[in-house]
Amino acid sequence: MPAAIPDRYSLEVRLGRDGDLEEWLATDTSLDRPVLIRSLGPESTSERRSEFVQAVSEAAKTSHAHLARVFTVARVDGGAYAVSEWTGGATVADRIAANQPIDLPDFLPNAAGLAGALATLHSSGATHGRLDTSAISYSGAHPAKLGAFGRPRATDQAGDVRALAGALETALTGSPPGGPPPSERVDGVPRSLDGILRSAQSGAMSAADLEKSLRAAPTPREPRSNTGPTSRRLIIAALALILLAVALVVVGFFLSGGAAPVVPTPTTEAASPTTVTTQVTTTLAAGDVSVADPASFDPFGEGGENDDLVGNLIDNDVATEWSTERYLDPLPLLKPGVGVSVRVVGDPRTLRMVGLTSGTSFDLYWAAEPSGVLDDWERVGGGNAAPGSTEVDLAQREDGFWLVWLTSLGINDDGTRQSSIAELRFEP
Repeated sequence: MPAAIPDRYSLEVRLGRDGDLEEWLATDTSLDRPVLIRSLGPESTSERRSEFVQAVSEAAKTSHAHLARVFTVARVDGGAYAVSEWTGGATVADRIAANQPIDLPDFLPNAAGLAGALATLHSSGATHGRLDTSAISYSGAHPAKLGAFGRPRATDQAGDVRALAGALETALTGSPPGGPPPSERVDGVPRSLDGILRSAQSGAMSAADLEKSLRAAPTPREPRSNTGPTSRRLIIAALALILLAVALVVVGFFLSGGAAPVVPTPTTEAASPTTVTTQVTTTLAAGDVSVADPASFDPFGEGGENDDLVGNLIDNDVATEWSTERYLDPLPLLKPGVGVSVRVVGDPRTLRMVGLTSGTSFDLYWAAEPSGVLDDWERVGGGNAAPGSTEVDLAQREDGFWLVWLTSLGINDDGTRQSSIAELRFEP
């Protein structure tokens, strides 16, 4: 039976039990909002009630977009209770039971967010202690959130990270960890994600390390449909070839004096008269990567961003740099972002950004040909600035153009926002 809950909370639906905790969907009548109540009843010991209140109180001191908010926790006659936000009721465990793993496009941002939430919890000195798929709520309308605070603790902070990595693998594949890696179970999962999850499960990562690695992981994207204008051009080219063949037949007939005409055999060149091939003059040894043509990218602003400095990005001199303009407000309040692009010949596997300003967040995009429209680029990764140099493992893309798209900037001493990059180094 539940503990003596204050009258302001109207118990609506009994949800069941989480171990020794009873859970209810309730209404906070003072604020007219749904809440989740978790309580210990009279059967609980005094020591258990104290442990519960302490654990939930520690979580309540921490705020993060991927942590379930705790509104209050208290001991009362005959037990203890905690009131937290209602996140919709569905957990990752519920989704797995319904054979509905998290889709890959939604997985990476939510996984990184959960790791960040755990890192924030750990930085305050708290420990979850019993993390699994039933401790993570997730529905399409809400970001994934870590909750179920106050369970009897079974692990320390290192155990939290191992447990989260295991829960994330289950959320992605629908199966417990330990079997084939996710890249062999789910189409489109990059192999680098296998290594990230397995490394965290082995205890080699902190929660902050896990968040950083997940944010830097390449993000697959479904291939664009090659329909519309391209198809029409191919049809026109085919019709042109047919007309050309007919014309040659007629001309051959008359030139041969009425003899059976000889129909020319189409060659590869004749079959593609509208194809334009761009010759790349750069000659590379096997495995080499060449970088050229740096340019600023500011489609939501004035079209340029310190264009006279972009050459510093590839001059192999860390003393020179490209920087954004100074902004008085956070970048998201002004425009979606600003960035720089370069042409890369070869198959780079790592991008090293030397001197990326602390506090900068970025996305990585790739395109076979450059475009002034951001949606024409394929997002393949992202992350946050690291001290010294920021390394990102790249999805396999040979040749083409890479765009470093800054979504938030560092903060100067005078409060203005600005970010710099000394070198962009694409390495095989």
